[in-house]
Amino acid sequence: MTKQTAHAEPQTMTDIVLREMTAEDLPACHGLSQAVGWSHRLPDWTLAFECGKGWVAESSGRVVGSALYWKWGSDYSTLGLVIVSPECQGRGVGKKLLTTLLTKLEGTKVRLHATPEGKPLYKKLGFVTTGGICQHQSPELHAVPAPALAADCQFHSLGLQDVSTLTELDALSSGMQRSVLYQALLDPSSSASIEKGLMLTRNGQPAGFSMLRKFGRGYVIGPVIAASLDDAKLLVSQQLSKSAGKFVRLDVEAALGLSEWLTGLGLPCVDKPTTMYKDGEPWVCAAGWRNFSLITQAMG
Repeated sequence: MTKQTAHAEPQTMTDIVLREMTAEDLPACHGLSQAVGWSHRLPDWTLAFECGKGWVAESSGRVVGSALYWKWGSDYSTLGLVIVSPECQGRGVGKKLLTTLLTKLEGTKVRLHATPEGKPLYKKLGFVTTGGICQHQSPELHAVPAPALAADCQFHSLGLQDVSTLTELDALSSGMQRSVLYQALLDPSSSASIEKGLMLTRNGQPAGFSMLRKFGRGYVIGPVIAASLDDAKLLVSQQLSKSAGKFVRLDVEAALGLSEWLTGLGLPCVDKPTTMYKDGEPWVCAAGWRNFSLITQAMG
């Protein structure tokens, strides 16, 4: 959500029509994100749409608002990419879009990551703050050394054959069932296909995985899912060691210990979105496994 402009139109919804989003709306939605200064590319929108569903608000046949949701299995959902065109803010468009999405997500535990501008509305709709995200980035990453691995550890490249394993590890870290996401990320023919995916094993057993892919202004490392903070650092260090000179971003859980470490590596925190759950009901994770760096703030 974005701040209301100084010359907002009257508080009315009479000329606003809401309907389900289609693939043909993606260029207009991309234009909305550009208008509010978000860095998403059209392929980023395409991945989000293909893994979820969305609604748009129209005025005189023009898309002026968007919101998407993702049902990750029967119990857990996320929502995001809630944008209202600056000239239409203050007219209840965002509230109407969110109310529509929440009716689709009844019976699931819903999480989102809020901007300061959107947080008051989410609070009114029953979302409760439980933590936060630290967005770290470097416009031109300096050289980061590859990590030294213990004798019992190895890195393996990820491929389509790993979808079921990644889905299982993801579920351990969050409860979400996201096989459709990993299918898209690991499919070489997909526009969302990753640049590099790594599995860390210890004594032949999975200890975590990470993905480097194009997103926004450059590259993002996420998700990073691991059984310990030390293993998450190994996975991130290996990806960073291959990324010198690139724009690199990570959206990390503030409370899990990666944030301070990334700052020390030369990737400062540039933003701190708020983590909120509908009705304040946090998700339950399996012992040890955590999602240290998100696929995106919207998809969680």
